[in-house]
Amino acid sequence: MNKVILLVLLMPFTAFGQIVENFEQGAGTGWIQSPEGHWINDDVNPISGNFSLHHSFDNSGSGTDVTGVAINDLHPGDGLSRWSFCIRHGCDASSSNCWGVYLMSDINPESLRNDRAAKGFAAGVNLTGNDDTLRLWKVRDGTFYPVVATGLNWQTGAGTQAAMKIVVERSQSGQWTMRVSDLSNLLISSSSGIDNELFYPGWFSLYYKYSSARDRLLWLDDVSIEGTFYAEEPPPDVPPVHVSPGDIVISEIMADPLPVVSLPGKEYLEISNTTDKPVKIQDWHLTDGNQKFYLPGMVLFPGKPVIVCHERDAPLFGSYGETMGLKSFPALTDGGKVLAINDSTGKLIHGIKYSYDWYGDELKSDGGWSLEMIDMEFPFYQEGNWHASLSKEGGSPGKPNPVSHSNPDMEFFGIENVFPDDSSTVRIKFSETLTGLAEEKSEVKIGDDDIADLAHEDPLLQEYIIIPEKPLERETIYTVSVSDEITDFAGNRAERNGFSFGITERALTGDLMFNELLFNPAPGEPDYIEFINVSGRIVDASRLMVVSVNDETNDTSDIYNLSSEQRCILPGSFYAVTTDRDRVLERFYSADPNQVFEVSSLPSMPDDKGHLILFSRELDKIDEVRYDEDMHYPLLQATEGISLEKVRPQPGSAGEIYWHSASESSGWGTPGAVNSVFSEEPAGDDRVILSSTRITTNNDGIEDLLVIDLNLAGNGNVVSVMIFDESGGMVKRLTDNLLAGQKASIVWDGTDDGGRLVRRGIYILLISAFDDEGKRLRWKKVCAVI
Repeated sequence: MNKVILLVLLMPFTAFGQIVENFEQGAGTGWIQSPEGHWINDDVNPISGNFSLHHSFDNSGSGTDVTGVAINDLHPGDGLSRWSFCIRHGCDASSSNCWGVYLMSDINPESLRNDRAAKGFAAGVNLTGNDDTLRLWKVRDGTFYPVVATGLNWQTGAGTQAAMKIVVERSQSGQWTMRVSDLSNLLISSSSGIDNELFYPGWFSLYYKYSSARDRLLWLDDVSIEGTFYAEEPPPDVPPVHVSPGDIVISEIMADPLPVVSLPGKEYLEISNTTDKPVKIQDWHLTDGNQKFYLPGMVLFPGKPVIVCHERDAPLFGSYGETMGLKSFPALTDGGKVLAINDSTGKLIHGIKYSYDWYGDELKSDGGWSLEMIDMEFPFYQEGNWHASLSKEGGSPGKPNPVSHSNPDMEFFGIENVFPDDSSTVRIKFSETLTGLAEEKSEVKIGDDDIADLAHEDPLLQEYIIIPEKPLERETIYTVSVSDEITDFAGNRAERNGFSFGITERALTGDLMFNELLFNPAPGEPDYIEFINVSGRIVDASRLMVVSVNDETNDTSDIYNLSSEQRCILPGSFYAVTTDRDRVLERFYSADPNQVFEVSSLPSMPDDKGHLILFSRELDKIDEVRYDEDMHYPLLQATEGISLEKVRPQPGSAGEIYWHSASESSGWGTPGAVNSVFSEEPAGDDRVILSSTRITTNNDGIEDLLVIDLNLAGNGNVVSVMIFDESGGMVKRLTDNLLAGQKASIVWDGTDDGGRLVRRGIYILLISAFDDEGKRLRWKKVCAVI
């Protein structure tokens, strides 16, 4: 066999050329067989001329034989490429009797025959499956992906006697066309498809699989390969370069293309090269956290964004810029999704978790507009670096982003959560991507101890697994810390570089209590519920649920989890939940941001009154509260936007005497922080202790309430508290026959039985108690209202 190379056009380093083989020159050279001696140029029923390449080995059993020729100077990505050949298969096609012509393959015939783990493109029948259809396949590591299906059934359309001429063309952008005609050039079939992925095009090979009685029945002739040929690889203007995170970025996302503004109504991404040099993305992939989507090995040039979309949509975007069509493309959900680009080694180059909230424009968030990155120098700066496109077309695929301007990332919140899976595995989550943390485990400690190991947990490198040097112990609070050497991509040090956690235990009744409620928020603002852990146990928030109860029907609402992820609620800590964390923190300046968490939904909380129950995952009742708008401080002119707070966390949440309106000085609410009306539990062992000797009824958070603490013997005490003015007139019956235990806390807010503020002056508190033995105790105390 001889290979004839005809150079049609000579250019520096590149040339359009042609490889022709008509098998008329005897044995020839250049073609390799595996095994040797199974193919020959002979005159046994040739396709054209006097000779054809013919499978000639009489095999006593079934076999697989391959022959091929090296074509490693072909560069299909640099221009139009065309493969043409004639072929005849003299037996009925099946999964056991099939053929394929590998137009380009990265492995030689021997390797192809032994394991078929090739990367390349092949035209053939039944290379996978057995429907006898002629197809063009993309082959990656032995897996076949259809690119063009001709619809031609080889069994009925060609048969065992006729030879067919097959011409396959690939455009520079990845448009494939396959035409089939008979030897008189009568067109039988023409089909096309898109796949712009490329692999090393080192070999043109003929693959033949046959059963024992079906050998010697394959012929090949008139092979022609045309395209751009040059010897240098890679070309001089695309040298190999080291690629770092942020060099290639996702710069635009069209997740919701409908209703259309002007662009095609299809999803797309845009990727950009932020360096000053060309970058070849050979064997790179895109991931959505669940699947990998392989990118073609094309060159990305600085200043030339590339549109990435499904291959069927690529022609629609061709006029907007360079397009990369993928056989499989991630579904870009409207609400948000993880997207990441990884190089051939699996290293993260860029990734984000985009969200519906990033648009920053209500009119553009309902569809038809893309999200665009503002400043590509800070690619891992998430929400603050994205905005709805300013283009009148709805997006700017293949062009510089109109929203582009300087937008530096100036802060790094740091650790968002730490949770132990068990005594030897701890998960830590950061607010931003940390690309090099796994190599800097010495900068992470648990208490004063080094850690044994550290590995990333998610595609965005925000979550990591920590292996402690020694096992964690129960009933112990630990603190993970990272040093100031750990920074985000922009070089910012973590604002929160320490986080306390511990092994969690099952919550029991009374371990957590309702501590603050905002059930009548200002217009456009969300409700919130705050809990406090009054136990010594560490509790997992994801195993707690809250429901509302309709007291008229006794029906309960759906169950609402306090957290979608595992979180530690430490002893003595607060835990507030709301559906809009940002609005709550903006509205209530006394809130603790570290203890306010966002959930997708909360149970219904009517503005006038309601009933809430906190359950464990096992449906044990942990705490219960009935609230009413009348529990607010009666002198408030309006209660909209004002929370109810517990004066003391320990008493059961159901008792309305323990609740009071949040103070004006606190901003009318303290989600996640100490309540503005909180009263310290008194020290000492006196039977009756007053929190103060006076009440100031201005709701400023200072002595607005009087707390009466009782220290009694036994558990069956019945307590009554009445308040009289200086003249002996009864002003208010605070409690009447309240069943109390050894301790009780009773609150007076300075109002009478009618809910009116009492006049300034001295008031006498008459406190009486009957114990479980029938013994009566009485005390008189004095308090001033000023």
